[in-house]
Amino acid sequence: MRLSEVFQWEVEGPGGIVRQYNDNGSENPSTLIPEDVVRISIIPFAGGVLRHDVIINKDKGERFVKRFGRGIIKNRGGGYGLVEYLHCIQTNNYRFWVFSTTGQSLVTAPDFEVYL
Repeated sequence: MRLSEVFQWEVEGPGGIVRQYNDNGSENPSTLIPEDVVRISIIPFAGGVLRHDVIINKDKGERFVKRFGRGIIKNRGGGYGLVEYLHCIQTNNYRFWVFSTTGQSLVTAPDFEVYL
């Protein structure tokens, strides 16, 4: 599984939109995500998987903390390989997880880790 062919993140803040991949294929690091994000999205490249948008409700004290991922590696007889990647958008109130293979989502407490 090549993550760059499955999903990308996109954020929107007062300064505009920042995407994970530029038109020329180069990658922007998560460190470019501004603190004053109003929307962060996980966008699929493949059909059949839904886009996920998280809107930050600043009126209720919500704030973006970070975007990160967790790779799940398993040995399938021919060596180890990436079988699942969990995208996570963390706010001060929750963690929003997206499974890369199915597009399913899960909302947990902000300090909760997902283990498979």
